[in-house]
Amino acid sequence: MSDKKLAVIFPGVGYHTDKPLLYYSKKIAKQHGYDIVELFFHDIDKDALLAGGRPDALTQPDRKKMLEAFQTVTTEAEEQLRSTDFAGYRDIIFISKSIGTVAASVYAAREKVAARQVYFTPLEQTFSLIGEKNGLVFFGTEDPFIDVGKIEELSRAKGLSYRIFEGANHSLETGELQTDLKNMVDIMEETENFLVGSPVYRIPVQKRDGSISDLSEYRGKVLLIINSATGCGFTPQYEALEAIYRRCRERGFEILDFPCDQFGHQAPGSNEEIHSFCTSRYDISFPQFSKIDVNGENGSELFAYLKQKQGFRGFLRNTKESMYMEKLVAKMDPDYQHNSDIKWNFTKFLVNKRGQVTDRFEPDAGTDIVGQAVERELL
Repeated sequence: MSDKKLAVIFPGVGYHTDKPLLYYSKKIAKQHGYDIVELFFHDIDKDALLAGGRPDALTQPDRKKMLEAFQTVTTEAEEQLRSTDFAGYRDIIFISKSIGTVAASVYAAREKVAARQVYFTPLEQTFSLIGEKNGLVFFGTEDPFIDVGKIEELSRAKGLSYRIFEGANHSLETGELQTDLKNMVDIMEETENFLVGSPVYRIPVQKRDGSISDLSEYRGKVLLIINSATGCGFTPQYEALEAIYRRCRERGFEILDFPCDQFGHQAPGSNEEIHSFCTSRYDISFPQFSKIDVNGENGSELFAYLKQKQGFRGFLRNTKESMYMEKLVAKMDPDYQHNSDIKWNFTKFLVNKRGQVTDRFEPDAGTDIVGQAVERELL
């Protein structure tokens, strides 16, 4: 099997491959070793696009114009891709915009190309031939060419990951520069994660038996990643965490447990001794990994990434235990409020199905709060 990868870029009307969404997607694909094929569509009637997004409002002339435009872009895609040997690639991704999303979905279905798809501002007609669960969809609430609710409904029905941007138009722009720049960073991060997987999945980790692996097997699941200890005042959280795990695991949820002995020497023993304690005392069934450091020069690369994405936001200070822990942490690190370091055992990071680190819970956050956050990500 060839190790070659291919990205095909399908433009929109007036939105060529040098425009931001397609330009930066193309750069990301090149960076990760994808060969690039860029398509170009000629002689498309822009009025057809104006007609094409809302099938419920089409007049007969509009419908004819729209179908002609769809046929044109599909034919041009077929002509430009005629010499492409898709069989020579192990991974194929189609990146498309607007009317190009129609051409991408039609071409993949007709030619039986097993391509993963990134759809920027797709039209409703795109979804008739989209495969199940093989795409990532972006659209905005102020896009005049679509029915936002319908696109969301179709994305959900096909099992596609999707992001809706408040106030964004057909170019996924809001007119507010700072908002647009932030949105573009988020869009490209999600696109990169879709292409090659989030860094969460690619960072090497050590399993309980000492072997080196990564977290790619958990791709597409909601993850709760924790640093734990067996002799800590928070150790009884294992019981509640196991309850959350058993309630949610059939819906695509995993808890990944990394024991750590950096805080009060509260995780003594070998990997197997720790695992034996947790299974016998709390009957845990979620995966446990090798003991690690989470801070300092020997700190875990995984936790360094998690801390970068979700910094410390403070303790709750709502219980005696919380107040005591804060005093203890302050003695260890007087600057604790101004850095993202892990403060104590049982800090938890929530990762969504797209590999994004969406939340951080300090040890004093109640497991009921954690459970509610997990449930929201599983919706």
